[in-house]
Amino acid sequence: MDLLALIRAEAPAAEQQRALTEPVLTALVDHGVHRLIAPKRYGGAELGLPEWSREVQELSRADASTGWTAMTTTSSSSLAWYLPTDAADEIFGDPRALIAGTAAPLGKAVEADGGYRVTGRWGWGSAVAYSSWVIGGTLTPVGPRLAVYPRADVMIHDTWHAAGLRATSSHEFSVSDAFLPSRRAVWPIGITPGIEGPITVFPYFSFLAVGVASVCLGVARRAIDEISALATEKTPQYATTRLAEQTGLQIELALMEARLSSATAFLRETLGAAWDHALNGDPAPAPAKARLRLACSFAAGEATDVAQKAFAAGGGSSVFESSALQRCLRDVHVAAQHTVVSRRMLETYSMLELGLSPDMSRF
Repeated sequence: MDLLALIRAEAPAAEQQRALTEPVLTALVDHGVHRLIAPKRYGGAELGLPEWSREVQELSRADASTGWTAMTTTSSSSLAWYLPTDAADEIFGDPRALIAGTAAPLGKAVEADGGYRVTGRWGWGSAVAYSSWVIGGTLTPVGPRLAVYPRADVMIHDTWHAAGLRATSSHEFSVSDAFLPSRRAVWPIGITPGIEGPITVFPYFSFLAVGVASVCLGVARRAIDEISALATEKTPQYATTRLAEQTGLQIELALMEARLSSATAFLRETLGAAWDHALNGDPAPAPAKARLRLACSFAAGEATDVAQKAFAAGGGSSVFESSALQRCLRDVHVAAQHTVVSRRMLETYSMLELGLSPDMSRF
């Protein structure tokens, strides 16, 4: 069984247990999915971000929770480029080790010999339960840092009882008076990275936005797949023709395809433009970054609407747990709630276009 077929087959069980199944986790690591954008020094594929986005979309088309897990672990593995090489060797030396976590600087650090003592608690810890190393954004005396802790220092709290993305195990997690060596804390902006590459030139905080948008697009594509398959089989109650033969469904399906294809193309265009800057060694200018984030938020919004329409078109068949349409609806709504693709990003784009001065520090 190939990877995508395995992911689809295991998705119902993962949904029930609120965690990816062992066969899927093993297969993801066997295929190197967790290191798609990591340096070759650590067994990574050094995939370009446009190719990475397409991979995340396809994995999310098979199952949203699996695609989200792949997205967050690969995004986290990008730290291998930024960390000092001794720290990166420690964290990424095992080619099968997963790393995940949360960037929000909710850890509080006090100085200690050789580093800091840290206490903090974070939410949205997607894939932390599967990981050997955990990222927790930490406020240090010299500013915020993406800090990396060994899994043994981390306590996971069973809080992820969510409407969608149930198998991502996105629980809260915490550390208490954990020692953090200075070498395992880095801020990926305005520094000389441990390993040079185009990915270190790309706007760092757009990583996650591209990843979240890609998950949303993949889930919406699955929703179109599912309503198309259902339409060829189902004759609704009190109707004499199959759903596929009804004009209303035909028009809705065409509009769903047009909207999803447009959003996908917009993301591909803007991501490609920003990546070209990175390939040339040039930081993306503010308009390119703002346009990319516009495309990410637009993709999340369009994907949510498409999944909603596919669910509605399925009628009563959509509401059962056996239907992937209801899972697509729940998953895409949860993914699109992430702050990095919120509608507030639309304001930033327009402010820049109108000659105002938006805060671009997290772009």
